[in-house]
Amino acid sequence: MKKANMQEKHYAWTIMVCCILIYFSTSIINVSIGNFVTPVVEEFGILVRQMTIVSGIECAVMAVLYPVAGRILTTYKLKLVVVPALFLMLLGMFLMGSYQSINGFYVSAVMIGIGSAFTQYMAMPLIINMWFKKKTGTVLGICVASGNAFTILFTLLSAQLIEHLGWRSAYHILPLLPVVIALPYVFLHLKSPEEMKCSPYGQEEAGSLSGSPARAGEARLQQSWGVTRKQAVVMPMFYFAWVACLCYSVGSSMPGYIATFATMELGTSVSYGSVAACICSIGSVISGFLLGRLNDRYGVKAGMAWGVGFMTLGMMGMILSKQYPLFLLPACLLTGFAGLNMYSMQAPLIARTVVGDRYYSDIWAVMMIGNSMIAAVFSVPLGAIYDATGSYTIDFLIAIITFAGAMVFGCIALKLSQSYRNRKGA
Repeated sequence: MKKANMQEKHYAWTIMVCCILIYFSTSIINVSIGNFVTPVVEEFGILVRQMTIVSGIECAVMAVLYPVAGRILTTYKLKLVVVPALFLMLLGMFLMGSYQSINGFYVSAVMIGIGSAFTQYMAMPLIINMWFKKKTGTVLGICVASGNAFTILFTLLSAQLIEHLGWRSAYHILPLLPVVIALPYVFLHLKSPEEMKCSPYGQEEAGSLSGSPARAGEARLQQSWGVTRKQAVVMPMFYFAWVACLCYSVGSSMPGYIATFATMELGTSVSYGSVAACICSIGSVISGFLLGRLNDRYGVKAGMAWGVGFMTLGMMGMILSKQYPLFLLPACLLTGFAGLNMYSMQAPLIARTVVGDRYYSDIWAVMMIGNSMIAAVFSVPLGAIYDATGSYTIDFLIAIITFAGAMVFGCIALKLSQSYRNRKGA
């Protein structure tokens, strides 16, 4: 029995490696805008908002597909869903280097959006939740931190490729890396617990919490608590949690403007802009490890407080850097401590805590529809704010407001959830 448990745990960690490699692949997609905005906008003679529409299209396509993606990911073999989706995303980015107008980018955005629905913000929490019933926050944090580390690498690499080979060659070279390095391993090893005929990591520990069968049964019930999707959609706690996630969806997009802020508003070079973005990513790497452990040890309220605190410090530093340039890089680091991690990590952890683990995948699929739609809706006005004012100050203030709102709504949702569980004895 002990040997079997070790094997089960071992394969769960193999799944974590698969998730890290998936983040390796998607991190390349995440830099497909960043450093490319300035050269593409200049060559095509377009407005910034025409480029940011690409992100909006991706989010809209993801939102349409999330209900289907959630069901497919939990029904079919994971490798037969995730690997083709990754390839489609990478193909979309590769083609960006061949277009002669911005309209082609919108075609690639549809391709990337389709693939993202099955690989990124919904799939990773689902796969980790599928395999880890213990240390979920820590494992998710390790995977996200690894993805942020890869983003640093590819941000620097993309800047060098753009400066030395041109932006078109950069688009052609970067997507080839995960095709060779990541996709073969993921295809061979990404499986569900049912395929491996084993229990998720940490599930059987419920039975060892006490020698009493009643105590063990109580622990198992605690681990598998959850409301159904039908129950959730009529509960206020579900909507408060959803609004918190929506706030993170909007606010977490701001760090993506750092490279553009540095090059277009502060007038720095593309290389310096990439350094600023990389400093932010370094903060995200550090935060990824710490935020996961913080959630596992102290709960999601501590994670939300972490996010609003560092986002406020980071965004205020960005605003001050317009007068005092030395504030830029420290502000980037502080922004990274919050940033995208609050959407990719904190949001699913809030949802899982509020609605429970048992039917989490079905409910998270519904929530991701709104999360992506609001990101799509806001991507255009956020870019338009810069076009109208020549400044990202208002965007940075929106980030602070949304993170503060996320903490308020998240705390209300948690309180309602706890009250419901107390009433039901869950």
